[in-house]
Amino acid sequence: MAKKMKIAALISAFSLAAGTAAGCSSGGSGSDSKKKSNDVISLSSITSELGAGWNLGNTLEANTGGTPNETVWGNPEASQEIIDMVAAAGFKTVRVPVSYLSFIDDANGYKVDEAWLNRVNEVVDYCYNADMNVIINVHGDGYNSVNGGWLLCNGDDQDYIKAKYEALWKQIAEKFSDYDEHLIFESMNEEFDGTYTTPNRDYYSNINDYNQIFIDTVRSTGGNNTHRWLMVPGWNTNIDYTVGDYGFELPTDNNNKAGENRVIISVHDYDPWDYCGEESKKIFLWGEKGQEIVEVNKASPKSKANWNEKNIEESMQKLKTSFVDKGYPVIIGEFGCIDKTHANAGIPNQIAENRAYYDGFLAGTAASYGVTPVYWDNGYNGQYGFGLFNRKTLEQTQPEIITTIVSAVNNKDPQAGRNVKIRSYTASAGSTEKKAINAYIGIQTEVFTFRNACNDGQYGIDSEWFNTLIKWEDTDGDGTDDIVDTGAVFQDAEITKDGTYTVSVSGYDFSADSNALNMLFISTDTKYSSALKLTDFVLKCDDKETKIANPVISEDNDGNLYIELVNKYNTEAKSADYTMAKDSFSITFNIEGVDKVLK
Repeated sequence: MAKKMKIAALISAFSLAAGTAAGCSSGGSGSDSKKKSNDVISLSSITSELGAGWNLGNTLEANTGGTPNETVWGNPEASQEIIDMVAAAGFKTVRVPVSYLSFIDDANGYKVDEAWLNRVNEVVDYCYNADMNVIINVHGDGYNSVNGGWLLCNGDDQDYIKAKYEALWKQIAEKFSDYDEHLIFESMNEEFDGTYTTPNRDYYSNINDYNQIFIDTVRSTGGNNTHRWLMVPGWNTNIDYTVGDYGFELPTDNNNKAGENRVIISVHDYDPWDYCGEESKKIFLWGEKGQEIVEVNKASPKSKANWNEKNIEESMQKLKTSFVDKGYPVIIGEFGCIDKTHANAGIPNQIAENRAYYDGFLAGTAASYGVTPVYWDNGYNGQYGFGLFNRKTLEQTQPEIITTIVSAVNNKDPQAGRNVKIRSYTASAGSTEKKAINAYIGIQTEVFTFRNACNDGQYGIDSEWFNTLIKWEDTDGDGTDDIVDTGAVFQDAEITKDGTYTVSVSGYDFSADSNALNMLFISTDTKYSSALKLTDFVLKCDDKETKIANPVISEDNDGNLYIELVNKYNTEAKSADYTMAKDSFSITFNIEGVDKVLK
């Protein structure tokens, strides 16, 4: 996934994961009877065989400074127990993204680090042991944004790139030549020049060359590789740029010994991005279910994405017409939407239900068009995470979504999640357990462009307007002011441990409306406690930073922690040195004693 979710907790210790799984030899000790069985998955049965898929994301493709390290992005090492958990949930296919990067020795014939290739082998064996299909690829090596990325379609030395790519796939293919067709190779991941505009046809031609090199190299290694299923993507695995007249060319497969096609088209689907992946609290509803929430729960219509069920159906129809109907299976190697249950604190269950509906609709629609969907799970659970499982405790964190996806695929049912009910975000009666301190930036300009405190009765956290920077303006000329959404975005903080945090509001020219602030503050949902120590406040207005030595730290009318940086109505709040921002205000601060409050 190009737009990867940031993982909050990084593992600082650098320990390579090669060969660390207990009970597995360095050469891979999977189920020999299965990997050497020469099982054949036919063109007619591949979609049903693959079923619902799941990504072991942010693990074997994780890296630091261009060196692969499977725990550096916060996930535990892959294990048999993790894969068994996924299999028990009903998924039939695991996609394992893999980066090689600095583990390829350019000075030694592009030799791949043997310990790393053995580790990939171990993870493949975990999937075989669980009787699952598995897809492995070359993942982060093709990113312009990754330190050490080299498989670049816009690179200057294409002869070098293509020679290295051929050498890499030759070694991977030879490593797994005796594995049957339950192992699928995917040539690369989200390959493009890093820009999201219309593809450059010269660069697209290089992608086509890579796919052809991949096919020819794998087939040449013999064994089961002569008839193995092979996946190839178009530009950035984008559906429109693959089915449309933008430059994609199917590779030839002249050395395929299967007697029928063994090439799969690889695409990804995170549409609409403002709902599925954008870490903004503006768009958190989608489709018919989202409209129902707008009408029943009085959520703001502006929180609903414009892209809907019809758009998904049109995308699947394009894939079916362009490829499936012509004998080329299609796998959506990544899909899903991030967790926005806290985007509107008043209706978290409904937001979660809408998420289940979206995932089920895409998965079920794909299956009904003969397309295989593989959910993107980056292992991160919490706000803006894609995680469905807790890989450390081996528990399902989103059981309703898991059941919906599996059922949607098995039954080819886009409506599998339409009536899902979720109560995970409703606190039990009398419960005092608190998992985080939520801190929210508040602002009021001299012309009352504002966001009020979280406990404000009219515009607080339980209102549809809380995540909207609003101003009063007579938009229709009737002499009365209306509420206007300025389009700005809030970044709030979920505080779970001691550390430095930032809250902000951005995306609006405050200076165009007024010359000064009435108020700038941080409100929270947590009772004031002397155990909390807050220091090192820095106010940033656009690019200008100002240290705030003595903000007013107190409790609001409900007894919750409240911090004032600017308040013209409070004589205790000293005037801060700031210039009215053209784009953003942010407040950074340090907090200690969190563990004494979160018991």
